[in-house]
This record gives sequence, C-alpha cells and structure tokens, in this order.
Amino acid sequence: MKNTASIYTYRSYLFKILPLEHSILSSHFSILGETFFAWKAAQKICRDTLNALSELSVSERIWRIFWLIGPFILLIERSPADAWISIICLGFIARSLKLKEGRFLRVFWVKAAFVFWAVCLISAVFSKIPLYAFTEAFIWFRFPLFAMACVFWLGTDKRLIYAMLLTTAAAMLVMCVILTAELYFVGQVRGRLSWPYGDLTSGNYLAKVGLPSFLVMVALAVSARPNIAGIAALLSLITLIFSILTGERINFLIRACSGMLAGLMWKPKWNRYFLLVAIEIVAVFLLFQARPEMSERFVTSFINQLPTQSESPYYRSMMPGIVAFQQAPILGVGTAAFRELCPDIIADRQDLKCHTHPHNFYIQMAGETGIIGLITGTVFFISIIAVCYFARKRNPDNVFVAVAFIVPFSLFWPIASSSDLFGQWNNCFMWSAIALSLCSTNISPESDRE
Repeated sequence: MKNTASIYTYRSYLFKILPLEHSILSSHFSILGETFFAWKAAQKICRDTLNALSELSVSERIWRIFWLIGPFILLIERSPADAWISIICLGFIARSLKLKEGRFLRVFWVKAAFVFWAVCLISAVFSKIPLYAFTEAFIWFRFPLFAMACVFWLGTDKRLIYAMLLTTAAAMLVMCVILTAELYFVGQVRGRLSWPYGDLTSGNYLAKVGLPSFLVMVALAVSARPNIAGIAALLSLITLIFSILTGERINFLIRACSGMLAGLMWKPKWNRYFLLVAIEIVAVFLLFQARPEMSERFVTSFINQLPTQSESPYYRSMMPGIVAFQQAPILGVGTAAFRELCPDIIADRQDLKCHTHPHNFYIQMAGETGIIGLITGTVFFISIIAVCYFARKRNPDNVFVAVAFIVPFSLFWPIASSSDLFGQWNNCFMWSAIALSLCSTNISPESDRE
C-alpha cells in the first residue's frame, strides 16, 4: 500500500509541475509538438484521469468510475441506462443530505428546474388520469437531477470532464463499429438501422450522447494543429456518415447543423472550415448517389412531409398537441398524459393521428402542462443554454467550453421534430449530453490559475 501511495504521489507531483498550457483542450496545444500524435493526447488524458482518481477516497473513486463508463452502459439497453442515471441520482441525494450540501439550489437553472417540475406535478393532479400523470411527472425529475449530480459532484474536476469526453468519443466509435456489423450482416431495413437496441434509436445515440465529443472533434478539425485536426476531421466525418445510414433525418440535421456552428466557435481557420464543410457535402452527395433510396428519404420525402399542409404526417401528429392545449390552456391535460388521452382529445378530428407524443417539445409542454408549463419549461431550457454560453464568454480559449452551449441549444431547438419530452429512452440519451455540457461551467480559464 505504501508503494502504491508513493507512486500516486510521484505521479501527481509530476503532472502538477507541467505548465498549465499543456492541457489538451487549451488554446495553445503546447503539448502537441510536431512529433506528437492524437494517441499521445489521449494518453495524457488517461494519465490525468488516473491522477484525479488517485486523489479521491475509495468510495468517491468508485462513483467517478461508474459515471465515466456511462456512455458504454447507454449502448446496452434502456433499462441499464436508466439504472445508471437513477443510481447516480440516489447517490447524489444521499451525499447532499449527509454532507448538508444545498448550495447548488441557489443556481438559477436548478431553481428553474424545480419550478418547472412543480408545475408538472400540479398539472398532473388536475389531469383526468392524475395517478398516472403524477407518477410520470415525479419520476421524470431524475433526468435534471442527474445533470445536477454531474455538475455539482461528479464533474467538478476538469481532468474527469476530459475523460468523460474521451469515453463518449470511444463509445460513439463503438456504436459505428456495431452499425458497420449490422450493415454487413443484415443491411438496412426500410432505410433504417436498429443495432444494438433492436429498435430505431441508434441514430439518437449518435446525435445526443455523442454530440459533445462530436462538436469538439469538429472544432479541433478546423482549429488545431495538423496531427490532431486530420484525425478529428476523419472521425467526425465517419460518425456523420453513420448518422445518415441510420436513416434518422432529424438527428442527422442536429449533428450537421451543430457541427457547422461548432466549427465557428473556437478560433476557426477559414480555409479548413470551408474545406471540411465541402468534404462533408461531397461525401453526403456521393452517398446519396450510391443509395438513391436514402436521397429520397432525406430530401424528397422529408420536404414533402414538412408540417406546412394538413396532409403532412408531421402536421397530423403535432396538431393533436395543439388541440390538447386548446382544450386545457392553463395546466394542460396532464404531464405525460397525452399518450393515454389522445383518442378522446381528437375524437372529432378524424384528419389527425394519435402518437405517444406530439413530436415537438414545446407543443408537448403546451398540451400537457398548459401555458404555465410552457413558460416555465422554456425558461428552464433557456437557463441551461445561457449558463453554458456565459461559461464560453468567460473561458473562450477552451475548446469544449467554447462549443458546449451548442448541445442544449440544438437539442432544445423549438421548431424541430423531437422525441417524447417525458419519455425514458430519449431522456437517457439527451440528458447525458446536457449534463456533460453543463460540466463545462466547472472549467476555469487558465489565467485564473496563474
């Protein structure tokens, strides 16, 4: 034990004496000399992670490791993914009560989360199915609570934040390998891929769980030194192509648009930026030429299905949420109750179609929690975007901090078709990304350490 302690002490000392600008995610990239490659940077992140873990108690170390393997747990199935999130939430509650830590409750986005949750609970009480709605509203809060656990407990050390980015990138590449196997052994089914889950959510994983790491890759591709930039560009392009191959159009648009925005956020080199965009456009064009059925799905069919006329399937699925709002404008029909009450809501509207949710976060908030829920929920979303953006203003030299606000900005984009706001699977993916982006607020500028 003494030898192990000595090793950890020496290792900690060794890396503490390294200049601060050696951080892989700083603006200088001093550690990436001409002879260093991307795997050297990854090795440094791994060593820094070991140092960070060695400074913690055994129990705290176990919790951090459990957090860091989360992106791989999310590859398994919804039950293990939900268990991962729920266990971390319970640990955070127990720790906060034991240590009497409540300072995080003063943070505005946390207050906004509790206010929105309170409205959801009140809305559920007045629903036609109060027990069901109240239960769904109550357990939904585990997702914002998970984000709080990450920001105020597990992700307070920037070395572990970088480790989580690396883990997320690795898991995203594992997903691409799995999808490659599906293409080889099975192929697309009706233009979609479904491995490893057995349902059509693999593109959701890439677009949400992998979004923070993807944005960092794009920013590095247009700004970093050539050794890093080339690898980052290649990996981002590969994962973007797999987003197309999954057949999930909205998730592809989330990644494509977010990536283009990320390329502008961190000291872009314009020739590289336009070259990267051109390469991605050409790659998508060639893919569509090779697979005309994908071109039809992503271009022709997508344009024809936009909710601009009553025959659009998007219009027919979104409009019931608006009808629900018209019937209960103050508190809505009840949190998550739309899926159960939809047949009654549109009983006299045969032109509309019931789904489990209205396919838009804001329409769903309006229909299920009324105008009060729509306002408080929107404030909650904006507060998350704002706190990440203000972190960028404070620390623009860090590539992750510079692009982190794009994650909630894109996932909460108001006019996009979206999954169930109060559902399980979508929230597991979405809140893992939002929680990691919120952790960027814990990364201080290097100048503050001098």
